[in-house]
Amino acid sequence: MVKRQRITFFNDPYSKMGDQLRLLREYNGMTISELAEKIDVSNKMISNYENGYNRITIETIVKIYNNEAFGNMELEEIFRILVINIFE
Repeated sequence: MVKRQRITFFNDPYSKMGDQLRLLREYNGMTISELAEKIDVSNKMISNYENGYNRITIETIVKIYNNEAFGNMELEEIFRILVINIFE
């Protein structure tokens, strides 16, 4: 089996998105399993997002918002943390 490589380059914004997701999850006192269950994805997918193996999609960000994974954060706030602040 071939091990997937982390998609990283110097200052790679997609890896930073995963780092921000991890920080949000940990700040809210959640495990990978708890977040995965809330947004109906696998534990492995959350791990892959956080470790930079997969890119977080807009669909996933909307799932986080719709399922109130991080409490009552506004969609704009989640989007700002996971996307806008990174790509500015």
